Amino acid sequence: MIHEDFDSLIKQISESSNKSSEEIQKLIQEKIKELQDLISKEGAAHIVANELGVKLFQQSASPTEFKIKEIPLGHNAVNLVGKVTNVFEIRSFKTEKREGRVASLMIGDETGKLRITIWDEKIIDKFPQIKDGDILKINNGYSKENNGFKEVHLGSKSQLLINPEGISVEIKENNFTDSITTFEKLNVETFGTVFATIVNVYEPKFYEACPQCNKKVFNNQCMIHGLVEAKQVPLISLVIDDGTQSLRATCFRDTAEQIINNEVLFENIKKNLLGKQMLFRGRKKINEMYNTEDFNIATVTEINPKEFINQYVS
Repeated sequence: MIHEDFDSLIKQISESSNKSSEEIQKLIQEKIKELQDLISKEGAAHIVANELGVKLFQQSASPTEFKIKEIPLGHNAVNLVGKVTNVFEIRSFKTEKREGRVASLMIGDETGKLRITIWDEKIIDKFPQIKDGDILKINNGYSKENNGFKEVHLGSKSQLLINPEGISVEIKENNFTDSITTFEKLNVETFGTVFATIVNVYEPKFYEACPQCNKKVFNNQCMIHGLVEAKQVPLISLVIDDGTQSLRATCFRDTAEQIINNEVLFENIKKNLLGKQMLFRGRKKINEMYNTEDFNIATVTEINPKEFINQYVS
């Protein structure tokens, strides 16, 4: 289930009702108590907003421009600007209802990095023009969760501008230590970036996924898109150690392909990866089956370990 950003709801209600954030939170707590704790705080916020005559999330009329870190899930009209950090290949898909192409890339700004997934054919037509370092201005995207990570998708109502005049984006790529944390400090269900060493590698696995939504399919049947031509999606598990903890970590899709680096033989994959030190960004989770802490990797960044350590020490 995708949750709307609670702080964003509080801010919207407060600004539209001339009540303080503290007053709004008190009203929400009273509403939760009134409904005997059978409603989430986000749901209670919507009820309070209605009672105060506040209309929430009218983004289609007035899209909001966000920094990457600020984008809430479930937002239907997201504007943002970012610098391209990775461009992935265009893929074809076929479902019971339609067939087409999907493209994806990674962008960043001073607050973080984000995957952009493109479904609109007109935008995909100009996708080959995009390269690392380009500035992209995105209008009317919509935010979703995929494998536990936030993404922005572009559809028929979206717009993408390549290197618009007068816009620049800085990513502190060389100042590695600004946002670095450790596994020990990172809370469960929290995103963070760690500098860690790969200490074990498990043989890559592949699963069949819907080419449109990337959800796992069975017998080419997607629960959302019906009969599809399933694609093989790689999954690779590692054990990474940052000096405070060793955690089992999992890479999906493009990140897994980046880690594997087109190598086919597992022994070569293992040989290339063991002892490698990289920056891993992802989310710490509880593995309910084994009651252990795991780490779902969103992106990996290759760096010069000596340069990183020198910056970290200084």
